[in-house]
Amino acid sequence: MKKIILVFILLGIIVGLGVTEQVCVSKTFDNALNQSRSITQAIQAEDYEAAAQMTQDMSDWWSKKRDLLEFVCPNNDIKVVMVAIGDLKGALDAEMWEDSLQKAVLLTYTVENSKNLLTFKWKNVL
Repeated sequence: MKKIILVFILLGIIVGLGVTEQVCVSKTFDNALNQSRSITQAIQAEDYEAAAQMTQDMSDWWSKKRDLLEFVCPNNDIKVVMVAIGDLKGALDAEMWEDSLQKAVLLTYTVENSKNLLTFKWKNVL
């Protein structure tokens, strides 16, 4: 009887940790999507100074979140997001405005794709 109880306790801990990990990953990527969309909107409005500041803020924020994400779900997609942020930052710093719009859109799609790959979906399991 004690073994059965121990099995259920361990199962509860495993499921709880899995749910917590998925909530954390989902919220992080939702926040990253909101930030990348805001950057894209600023570039479309030709507010390049604000876009550059938002990109720097996103870079700093993602650098902090990246360590946790790589711990709970090691995957190259997490590193690719940082590369996309760096590309956008470089385009804005070089005042390559047309390229920066393309890179901002690419960043949004990269974040969306990474979220879809790293969050639980039945289609990914089956």
